[in-house]
Amino acid sequence: MSDAQAGRGRFTSALKIALAIALLAWVASTLPWRDQLVFEEGSTALVARGEIEGVWREDAIAFRLDAEPALDADWPQAARDAQRSGTPFAVERDTKVEGGFDWRPGMPRVFSGIESKELGWALGMLVLGTLLGITRWWRLLQLASCPSSWWNTFRLTYLGMFFNLVIPGLTGGDVVKAIFVVQEHPERRPDALMTVVLDRMIGLWALIGLATGVIWTTGGELVQLRLPVGAVFLISTAGMTVVLSSRVRRLFRLDRLIAKLPFAEKIERLEESARVFQDRGMEVVFALVLSIGNHVAVTASAYFLGHGFGDALAFSDYVSIVSVGNVISSLPISPSGWGVGEFIYRELFVLAGSPGALGVAVSVSYRLCAMVLSLAGGLFLLTRGAPAVREAEAAIQEAV
Repeated sequence: MSDAQAGRGRFTSALKIALAIALLAWVASTLPWRDQLVFEEGSTALVARGEIEGVWREDAIAFRLDAEPALDADWPQAARDAQRSGTPFAVERDTKVEGGFDWRPGMPRVFSGIESKELGWALGMLVLGTLLGITRWWRLLQLASCPSSWWNTFRLTYLGMFFNLVIPGLTGGDVVKAIFVVQEHPERRPDALMTVVLDRMIGLWALIGLATGVIWTTGGELVQLRLPVGAVFLISTAGMTVVLSSRVRRLFRLDRLIAKLPFAEKIERLEESARVFQDRGMEVVFALVLSIGNHVAVTASAYFLGHGFGDALAFSDYVSIVSVGNVISSLPISPSGWGVGEFIYRELFVLAGSPGALGVAVSVSYRLCAMVLSLAGGLFLLTRGAPAVREAEAAIQEAV
């Protein structure tokens, strides 16, 4: 890698970090850091700050309103009297009728109130999800004649997760995984690299398909996402078809188009590797099943976190939220999706009818749980040190 390329890489990484910080700061500025009491009358919603006394998840609480600013005349007299006297205001949740009350916990209260049991279940589901993803890649390696033990695939995956944590800009550790697997199979470099590419594509395809199926069949508040999510699924399906079907490529004369590209030779070598999977339809189906299992487990992790915070959305809502949120977060916009994920989760939770603060809390806590697992991958550096990464960088350049 030349000095100029290295400089551009550092500049791009710095931009991504700056974008992530800016997004996190903006999301933080829009969140409630104090508890809020909401009074809805017709189409008007009035918001006052204060402190919830008791368990905010209940249908009835006491709310101690801040002394300033004074509530205006649109608020019920009982609320204004309670503010002036400094006494807690007893209120019941009832937003379905005119003049109903609701309340929103501030971020400190949300994080302090998580249930440890749900947090344990969330970590367990996240581990299960990674194990299913590892099994999917292990099977693809066997098909590509790049045999590897399941334990070694586990090790490479967790190494990739670790470097995704410490090196800005990687997506799911795929680059580091590619480096290591290419180094272990130098005689089949294009095939080994193709397993990483196809593993990511199948995973994303299944994720988008799961979101599409749930949104189109369950409806609910997230029904507004039907068209955009359905369009993305159709586009991704077309992409998978092009990758796995040489007939489709010939039909649309894509081979001729590829031949005119600057890196045509390398693309064609990867294309040859993809042919291994074209006649293994059941194996691809099995990979899809593992992918769906992986995404259901990850969704369950977010579901347990959300309900540990006090959220009451249905599991089907979480499937839609996590699927859409994780697809967008996987784009190489910011390191590990920080900032982007929090913004998307907040908007999707609000769209589903839940407080945006809970969406941000779920996104942040989910990333922290994933960070714990990623740090475990650093233990494998004791047997495969960082110098191995530098030695393998040249191999990835020659992989195709």
